[in-house]
Amino acid sequence: MAAAYQQTHQRYLEAIRGTAARRILDVACGGGALSAWLADHTTAEVVGVDLSDRQLAHARRWVAGGRRPNLRFVQQDVMRLGERTAPPFQTPFDAAICLDAACYLPDRRTALRQIAARLRPGGRLLLVDWCQTNRPTALQRELLLEPLCRYWAIADLETATGYRRSFAAAGLRIHQLDDLSEQVLPNWERGYQAALHALAEPVRLDQLLRLAASSVKHGTSGSVVLQAAKDQFQVALLAKAAAESGLLRYLSILAERT
Repeated sequence: MAAAYQQTHQRYLEAIRGTAARRILDVACGGGALSAWLADHTTAEVVGVDLSDRQLAHARRWVAGGRRPNLRFVQQDVMRLGERTAPPFQTPFDAAICLDAACYLPDRRTALRQIAARLRPGGRLLLVDWCQTNRPTALQRELLLEPLCRYWAIADLETATGYRRSFAAAGLRIHQLDDLSEQVLPNWERGYQAALHALAEPVRLDQLLRLAASSVKHGTSGSVVLQAAKDQFQVALLAKAAAESGLLRYLSILAERT
């Protein structure tokens, strides 16, 4: 797993020309793992931005104790990223990356314009996102895509065609669009098998009591935790079906600001 992680991120780094970049922006950085990896493998100043206090609290552990002096994390709404004029946004970025996060943004076309505004001309953006096939049927939407979006807490999934239009509208010229769906199919199978295994395991009374005690300690009711576990099982079924039927796509889009 670690070797696959290293190999994938090395491809991302090469795509954005990260080794030659002076400044790299990690959009919706979450817990900061990718930002930290970029800081470790380049001499660039790496800036991770995210709106979530909780995510940023976790992300800042990567820089605790003065580690990674070329890395910083900033709380910022991606939808207003282009409006920032204070450091570290005064100087344009040479590259940006948005990994597995764009599907959660409320307006992806606006977000792309905001990201493009922070790139220098010729700066590169790599966006990797979960999408849907271009023309799903009404029944496919009802049975798979819409319930999957509800469980993922997103409004909808973009299409390759929709992204082409949004990138163009943002002044971003697409160099390469790759469909990685087949490569990630094993992930859905592993999730499905894990869900089946969990379903087959008998839950003992002492396990339920520990779960309830832990839930109360962390301010969450046991019923909420159990419901979350049930939801994850539904997600495993829906995602596997959507992926294997070709409805759920995983796209990598490399573009350059014109």
